[in-house]
Amino acid sequence: MRRFTLSALLLAGAVLMAGDPAKDVPKFSGSDYQKYWMDACARCHGANGSGRDNSGKPLPDNGFDFTDSRKANKKKDSDWIKVTLEGKDKMPAFKDKMTQADVEKMIPIMRKFAAK
Repeated sequence: MRRFTLSALLLAGAVLMAGDPAKDVPKFSGSDYQKYWMDACARCHGANGSGRDNSGKPLPDNGFDFTDSRKANKKKDSDWIKVTLEGKDKMPAFKDKMTQADVEKMIPIMRKFAAK
């Protein structure tokens, strides 16, 4: 019984860790914001900001579709900063990964996906 309980606990911990999209996200360092988008953000938002992979299939944790200009252009920069730092729904908090100044410098990357 003790072996089963330990196995069940280990399995439950592994499942919980697998569900955390931020667990292996790198901390931002440097000044290459486009590279950080590809390393940290594209896993959920896609390389082109749509929340889909290159073949058009939704990513497993597909995030906000920045290419939907109708929705994306309604958002204020302060909205993007808050969600990025604090998280929302499936979006993990990046407050331990980036500074507010870094998030502010990422906003043009997010906005370019919705540019007309």
